[in-house]
Amino acid sequence: FVDRSKGEIPREWGPDRLGVFSHGQILVHHPELDRFIQPAISYDIVQTIMAPQPRFAQFDFRDVPAGKGDGEMRFHRDRPYQPTTETEPERPYECTYVCAIHYLSDVEASDPCFCVVPNSGPYETLDEARVQLGSDYEEVPIRGPAGTLVLYDIAIFHTRLPGQRARARRTLHHYYSRAASQPLTNWVLLPQRLAEHPDPEQRTFYSQWSAATQAYAEAGFSAEYYEKHVLEKLT
Repeated sequence: FVDRSKGEIPREWGPDRLGVFSHGQILVHHPELDRFIQPAISYDIVQTIMAPQPRFAQFDFRDVPAGKGDGEMRFHRDRPYQPTTETEPERPYECTYVCAIHYLSDVEASDPCFCVVPNSGPYETLDEARVQLGSDYEEVPIRGPAGTLVLYDIAIFHTRLPGQRARARRTLHHYYSRAASQPLTNWVLLPQRLAEHPDPEQRTFYSQWSAATQAYAEAGFSAEYYEKHVLEKLT
């Protein structure tokens, strides 16, 4: 699929300054991907974590050719930790946004790989997490064959560990949020078929519109809007 899409719409895939290809608006062009947004195996787990009703937040592919990409990355959090509040229902997990990364290529010992620090969300710095967690502090590299699924709270510290970069790497990233969350980004676009989905439950799932989707809808989901606001300043 990635090879086909890159051939059909090469301008939209990049590459960026590091030689990495990605597409954050891939759903606009490819309705055949809709069935993968809530895949049976991972989405059941997402529903448990994000109960009662998860919302769509982001869906994108990343394609790193052999020898390309940035080998170093610091530990970071994508969003600050948000504890359970009185304004939300009792939550089984204190997770405001969850990401599902699907490895589309093997990740072996010599490859760059994703790494997380479990239970580090409440701490402002990695040093604080190390002190407060004590013997429970752990940096966990996640390797596995193509098809491996990684589910993580984006408020915990995580990074990409460096590797040899001798092989190409591809991943698919799904982000989900809670009903009470703010939109994860201000740039993700939902196509009309999803934003105005005929099924009420699916329409609710896609109801957490970003500012860009709101503007896209106001423009009638037009090709002109997409050209001006996406293609002329690629995400």
